[in-house]
Order: sequence, then C-alpha cells, then structure tokens
Amino acid sequence: MINIRQATPEDLPQIKELWKKCFGDPSSYIDIFFQKFAEAEQVLVVEEAGEINSMAAMLPSTLELSNGNEIPVGYVYALATNPYMQGKGHARQLLAFADDYLKKQGMKAMVLVPASPSLHKLFDALGMDECFSTRKYEILTSNLTGDTEGASMEVISPAEYNEIRESYLMSTFHMTYSDHMIQFQQIGSHLAGGDLYKITVNGEVGCAAIEYVQQRRLLAKELIISPQNMAKAVEIIAKEMAASRYHIRTPAFWDGLPGSYPQAFGMIKWYDPGMKSKWFSHQDAYLGLAFD
Repeated sequence: MINIRQATPEDLPQIKELWKKCFGDPSSYIDIFFQKFAEAEQVLVVEEAGEINSMAAMLPSTLELSNGNEIPVGYVYALATNPYMQGKGHARQLLAFADDYLKKQGMKAMVLVPASPSLHKLFDALGMDECFSTRKYEILTSNLTGDTEGASMEVISPAEYNEIRESYLMSTFHMTYSDHMIQFQQIGSHLAGGDLYKITVNGEVGCAAIEYVQQRRLLAKELIISPQNMAKAVEIIAKEMAASRYHIRTPAFWDGLPGSYPQAFGMIKWYDPGMKSKWFSHQDAYLGLAFD
C-alpha cells in the first residue's frame, strides 16, 4: 500500500537520489536547494514499503494579475517518479494530495511546468489548463551580424536583476519571484557556465538569465528588453558568450524577434471557479525562469 505524505529530514537521502536519477542535476545543485531554498517538509512524497518512488516540491509563489492584484499559488517543482515505477498512477495521486495540501496553505492555484511538450496532455487530463507561454527564438552563430554597437552586458546581483525584471512586467499577468528565488536561479546558472546579466542597448537596460545547456548550446532562460532592442541584445550575448547555437526565450505577450514563435510552457489549476472563469483565456501569461 502506498503512503502519500510530507517528507521528513530523514527522507532527504532518498529524495536526492530520486531527483538525480530523474533529472541528472549535479549533487551540488540539489544540496544547495535543500540547504538554502526549501525544507524537507515542503516536499510531498509517495512511499511504498519504505521506498520513496515519487516526489514534488511545493514552493509558495505569487502571481501578479494584469489588474495589479497578487494571489498566492503553489509552484510544483521537481515532480519526479522513479522510472521503473512509472505508469502506476503515482504522480496523479501525488498531485491530488497536493491539491488538498495547497488549499490548506491558502493557495489559490497550482502552477507547474511539464518536463516535456508531450506531458501537457497528461496534465490537461488531471484538470490543469494551459496558461503560460513563452516566445522562443533560435539562431546559429553563422547567422549573427556581429553588430554590437551601443550594446553591453555585465553580471548583476539577484536583487538588481529582479528590479529590472519587474520594471518591465509590472501590470502584466506573470509569476513574480523573491530575490531569494532569483538567487537560486543564479546558482543554477553558475553551475551551467552562466549568470544573471544586465543587458544595455542604446541606453535601455534589460536583463537575461543565461546558461549553457550543452558545451556549444546557450540558453537565455529569459531575455527581457523591449522588442526593438532584442536583436542587438542577442548579438551582445553572442559576442560575450561563445556558442554554436543560441536559444532565446522572451515573453509571449510581446512582439518577438523575426522567426520567433510562441510555445506552450506552464499550466495552472485554479482552485477558485470564479478566477478560472475570469482568467481562463489568458494563455500568454508569463512564467519566465521556472528553474527548469
């Protein structure tokens, strides 16, 4: 018989092993997450015969709506099931348990990012709706112009990054992050050869969270700057950080770079029917980092 419950500190060795097996993240990243950003009790687990087979961290987060209102939501992070236990419905049962857990915490919705596009249908069947999109752009080094006149980039602190980010996203439907969680992104970027950056183009200041996903592939998990300066922002990123291919994400509710395209990204389950009815059609809300 399975037991679904909050984790305890004694569960951490099994949780970390499961996380590493499912996502391949380095032990240092997982250790930092539990040392600085989450308690064991914030993780829900599916246990059977003393073995933890599924897990998910419940991170308290905030959505800012386009009317300026802020609502508390539970962001489901690192949802994982042991590969040899998949197909048994553990994730489904864990998320049903998470609904009750988050409601008791006063959360108005559950938010998550499917690990792959193929999983969107699965979560749709579990009562989640498409909500958060991103605009994706890919370019090869050979297609860059090399024009970086008037552009620069420099490493910045999580607090400065967050200030720039929110200055652009104010009064839009988006996920906000504490400086503490932006610091978590910075640590992840450091481990992947990147950082948090201030991007300046012709006097306009934007920001980007960047990391390498492979030795010669670079990902800007979010680039936030006005559309007219995005192209030169990409050029300065390429000048400062060598790669063969660049993957750039920008908010879907802005015009993007030529050749960019919107892509479903995150999903939501509203616990308030009235809020679901009012915000259901807003599928271009912005989640951004997602720590994916």
